[in-house]
Amino acid sequence: MEPWKRWCARTMLGDKIANLHGEGFEDFFHRLMQLGEPGFFPVRTTRGDLGADGLVISGRKLYACYGPQVVDEYEVRRKFRSDLAKALKHRQGDFDTFVFVHNHPRGVGPQVTLAISSAQAEQPSLKFENFGLDQMFRVLSKLDEEEIEDLIGPFPLRDMVTGVGMAELAPLLEHLSTRRKQSPLPGSIPVPPSRKLEYNRFSDAMRGFLLLSLPQVPLVEDYYEGLADPVERDEVAAAFRQEYLELAEAHDDPDAVVTRLQWYILGNEAKDLKDQIEANVVLMYFFGECEIFRVPPEGWRAADEVLEGGIA
Repeated sequence: MEPWKRWCARTMLGDKIANLHGEGFEDFFHRLMQLGEPGFFPVRTTRGDLGADGLVISGRKLYACYGPQVVDEYEVRRKFRSDLAKALKHRQGDFDTFVFVHNHPRGVGPQVTLAISSAQAEQPSLKFENFGLDQMFRVLSKLDEEEIEDLIGPFPLRDMVTGVGMAELAPLLEHLSTRRKQSPLPGSIPVPPSRKLEYNRFSDAMRGFLLLSLPQVPLVEDYYEGLADPVERDEVAAAFRQEYLELAEAHDDPDAVVTRLQWYILGNEAKDLKDQIEANVVLMYFFGECEIFRVPPEGWRAADEVLEGGIA
């Protein structure tokens, strides 16, 4: 699978599971696992699932699904403990690992992790695993493209990128303007050197996804040139750079920093692929202006000397 398709698939999968609840989520999980794990056996509900929604007999793993429409940490914790109790009562000889499957793209909350830690202390002979978006994507990425599109839909990315215009970007830029901080305005901004994406160690998938937005980046420059306020662009840039610096301090993975900068641009609600593409256009504008991410030092050589669009 091409790198841009990998990132597209992960984004589409996250959007898919965030909008599936109850039996719909369980049915999707069953379809995914039956395609990706030949030893997986779905447990269909008849008179109760006895704490299990799926079994991998060869690996002795029991899977319990929970896909609520509204996430309540305390209810998720209650569901985890309830499913575990039923599984221990009715299926204790069937599994060595209890896997808790959920539909929240950003993972389980502190109350749920405390419940898992407590269960591990109470059941030292068992192993416990969390199964969310990252784990589902590992299964999905093993599949053929035809199977992937059957599960999550066709790859629409190129058409979406070419369809991005000022009408889509202006609300995001206005939103950023409302989040301006009282930060020192940047001084002279260096021209971005080539090789910058490689120097910052993005994954191939993220790199490909970001590069696709470059043709639309000049729209952001056009927006700022048309503003009556001459300092708004610099104030937004200063706030955006401060957000980046705080994220870079907290996260070693540059892909994770990009994801959180998307949240900063869009807000923290679940967003679909089109929203993320539009956010990437804004993000790559500031990337090209050298407001965010590290600039390679003089003399540093990359595997690829020149990248498409003149920004690297």
